[in-house]
Amino acid sequence: MRILLLLVLVVLVNLPAVNDGWTKHQVSTHGHDVTAIVIDARKLHGHYLVDYRLPESEDPKQAKYSASVDEQTYEYARSSDSLRVRMLSGKPGSNRPEGLVESSLFQVIAIAGDLVLALIAVIAWYRRRNPGDMPDPRPR
Repeated sequence: MRILLLLVLVVLVNLPAVNDGWTKHQVSTHGHDVTAIVIDARKLHGHYLVDYRLPESEDPKQAKYSASVDEQTYEYARSSDSLRVRMLSGKPGSNRPEGLVESSLFQVIAIAGDLVLALIAVIAWYRRRNPGDMPDPRPR
């Protein structure tokens, strides 16, 4: 039962990173390019940020998307009010603007979570193999 719980936790910890990787792959292999309208372009703490909307034909709800992009893409987006975006048909949330600056946040969280789970597994394994080495938790 404990092993099953540990496996479920490993899946849950790694799911965001796996989903992010799968979405990147799908967009790059099955996506198509559109021209998005830039709503705002700003520089913040050395990062170039753009807010944009996809064409209404691709995103009828006209959701606002934000991304950190490289300087060249930022300058072009700011001057032209447009941004080339690759997206999946029918899935406007699965989009990646040209010049996107990648974030490794999901991978860092997944690795940190895996390390914590590995530490818990090692402690549990050690306690099972050496029950006499641990102090008795019962009051005397």
